Amino acid sequence: MNTQDYTAATAPTQYINVNGINYAYRRFGKTGGIPVVGFQHFTGTLDNWDPIILEGLAKEREVLIFDNTGVGNTSGETPDNVLEMTHDAVDFIKALGLTKIDVLGFSLGGFIAQYLGVLYPELVRKLIIVGAAPQGSKVLEGFPQLIYKAMQKEPAERFLYIFFTASDESRAKGKETLQRLFERTIDRDNESKEQAVMAQLTAITNWGSDPVTIDLKKIQHPALIVQGSNDKMMDSDNSYLLFKQLPNAVLTYYPDAAHGSFYQYPERFVNQANDFLNAF
Repeated sequence: MNTQDYTAATAPTQYINVNGINYAYRRFGKTGGIPVVGFQHFTGTLDNWDPIILEGLAKEREVLIFDNTGVGNTSGETPDNVLEMTHDAVDFIKALGLTKIDVLGFSLGGFIAQYLGVLYPELVRKLIIVGAAPQGSKVLEGFPQLIYKAMQKEPAERFLYIFFTASDESRAKGKETLQRLFERTIDRDNESKEQAVMAQLTAITNWGSDPVTIDLKKIQHPALIVQGSNDKMMDSDNSYLLFKQLPNAVLTYYPDAAHGSFYQYPERFVNQANDFLNAF
């Protein structure tokens, strides 16, 4: 079976050892062009990508998702800062022999996307940044409190609280998303361990409080920014600030949507993303 025959539910988990770390990844879709590489959110693993999105993108390009250091099935100790996460990701990507990629960065992955554009411009062709914020976004100083509040809820309600608004329509879309995230029943990823969770928590909080070191105006790559109208975690307005600093960006807000805006509008997102990657 070749990579084009797989789906999000059937693509096998593969491993590659890089610098002593065993990285877990899956890749499938149309080969021959520039692959799109997914960078995941806080505690997110291979199984937290929406199958509609992965398969919609895979119809037109190869899709590569992976667990960064210490996350899910990948070994090692998760760094407590976004810069080291970025370096680790690049080591993994280069070990696969890839020299040019498109980036899909969701939340924490959107922070890594910004570092990639500045520090590894030759590796990147285009950036898609979903539910993220520029470095120095003060709202993230309250990230631990938001997560603590979320953790008081049972898992399904926690997912809805973080990624969807309180409207009936948004919550209904959230429940559909949850079902899709469990379509894969074999060869599923491990949950992230406590060390990875705490390190990512620190990295995200410090992204908001540390001095700003990234000059976003240096990122000349085409960028598509996608955000929900009511993302309390990132503060939706921060996507507009990101848009104003990136010289070559397109910005989209989805209505009645929170942090998981592309979960709520997966088909629309796929259409936008494919058009952006193919034609912008």
